[in-house]
Amino acid sequence: MVDTVSLVVGSVADAHRVRADLLLAGLRLRIAAPSPRLVESVVGVLAPACEVDPSTQGEPGWTLIVDQAESVVEVEALFEGLLVLALPYSGRQLAVLDTAEGVLRLAARYRRGAAPVLLEVDAAHRATRLVVSPGDGVGVRWADWLARVFFASRLLAAGWRMLHASAVAVDGAALVFLAGQRGGKSTLAHRAVRERGALFLADDLVLAGPGGLVVGWPTRVAVPAELFAGQLPAVGRAERTVVAGVPRRRVLFSPPEHRQALSVPYSPPVPLGAVVVARSAEASEQGVRADSLPEAGVREAVAAAARVPQQLLYVSDALGLMGGPRLAEQAAGVGNRAELLGGVPAAALNVPADRLATADVWRALAPVVPLVGYP
Repeated sequence: MVDTVSLVVGSVADAHRVRADLLLAGLRLRIAAPSPRLVESVVGVLAPACEVDPSTQGEPGWTLIVDQAESVVEVEALFEGLLVLALPYSGRQLAVLDTAEGVLRLAARYRRGAAPVLLEVDAAHRATRLVVSPGDGVGVRWADWLARVFFASRLLAAGWRMLHASAVAVDGAALVFLAGQRGGKSTLAHRAVRERGALFLADDLVLAGPGGLVVGWPTRVAVPAELFAGQLPAVGRAERTVVAGVPRRRVLFSPPEHRQALSVPYSPPVPLGAVVVARSAEASEQGVRADSLPEAGVREAVAAAARVPQQLLYVSDALGLMGGPRLAEQAAGVGNRAELLGGVPAAALNVPADRLATADVWRALAPVVPLVGYP
């Protein structure tokens, strides 16, 4: 096991020459690492949801140090007999090793079969150190997870909400799509980018602030396979699943892959502009229709979109790894979710499920939601 290194913030500049700060909603997280590649592994996922300040002139709320060392954790049976926190999605595990000299030390495994990494949390100096083996591309992904925990746990405690939704930016305002499973959120977001010139925010999760700010929060991007017209890209990972008894084919990308390989433009956080609640029609003979949606309908859709217990656990700071509020504090800070997506044009979009990828939804939406900009 790698030797414990006491975390002293004053030593970060000397030992870690490459630094960048991530900023969001008044919060500042410093990333420090011995190479630009390691810093970019975090920044490339969190930006442009977060603003990047390479000057690192402000005082950070926390510092995340990414390091490399041989033989990070030597004992594979390390997770047996210890306090272990298991997270949703792919079997992530965190095992508490000790708390000597005020530093919380943990072994972590990103997924089953992955090499363990070491975490050291020094709350007194507001710093967390992640140590991975050289070349461990999977272990490094703990870094962007920790960065997400830093921001999301604090925002949720301040009254923000995480919503199961997709969103794009049009003319500097967020167009948010809400729907149930297989309701078309991802399809509408990706079609808006391709067909309406929108900027991408997210196709699965967004953070909505009490002040009306919408932040795209993609952990990964899933593009419906039918949007590729049979020509699947060389990058990404094809996935076939069955949801509610219906087969679904998608291509999964990391946010950097999605931006670079498909030339998809991303948007920083923008104010809310309009809401579309997609409802799949049962019969393919039915046409596409968009109707104005009253506030009660928006509240109902937002309430359904806010039921994301696994995702909330994923961004909570239950062990204090990034000095954030715990789950109870997050719940206490939750604001009035009914008002988060209110006060803007809202439409109920009814479209046959088998025509979602091709139907002229923009023509139907334009009279109700002018933000879509249909000519």
